[in-house]
Amino acid sequence: MAFSISFEPTFKHTPWVDAVDRVAAGGDNGFNIRFQRLETDLGTVGRCFTEVSSALDSLAATAEVARSVSIAPVLSPVGPAGWAISPAGEASKPSESEEAQGAVAVMLPANGVITGFRAFGRCSGTGKLKVDLVRRKLTGGDETKIVQIVAQPDQAFPPERAPASTDAVIDSSASYFIVAHTDGAATEDTMVLTGFQVKYKETR
Repeated sequence: MAFSISFEPTFKHTPWVDAVDRVAAGGDNGFNIRFQRLETDLGTVGRCFTEVSSALDSLAATAEVARSVSIAPVLSPVGPAGWAISPAGEASKPSESEEAQGAVAVMLPANGVITGFRAFGRCSGTGKLKVDLVRRKLTGGDETKIVQIVAQPDQAFPPERAPASTDAVIDSSASYFIVAHTDGAATEDTMVLTGFQVKYKETR
């Protein structure tokens, strides 16, 4: 990046000669004209410093960069029934179970805002599949559900959802994870998760 900042001085000193020049206020070589040129040059230097400062401030200004993180549904069991994880990294409700519940961690930057959350997969039968983006303080305590995706059976998975503004700011003193669980499923229901995506704006 180039900045067109330059300075051309207007003051050029012409030495006085002893016993020849008379020191005077007026005239082309008097004190007034010399100090006026010095004053002009100092004003120009001051403006150049202001421009340089503004340029440096703009480089150091806070910027938001839109990013996204994709998470494979390698869900660790939570509760009595976990998800079956295939070699390809897909999570499926076990065919012999009515329930499945698991969680996976999400890595987010220290500073930023969550702008969207989405789950991918398929669901058929009678039960629902719920996927929650959750925040929990590192010191423990209650979990906060940031966004919930509810997949209805025999329908396309819901589109991306954004959190409420009060929950969107990333908390560096908290951990984030995704919890996926069945709701009212039967053993014959098919529920498969193929991936998750979290979108955010990172603040630099």
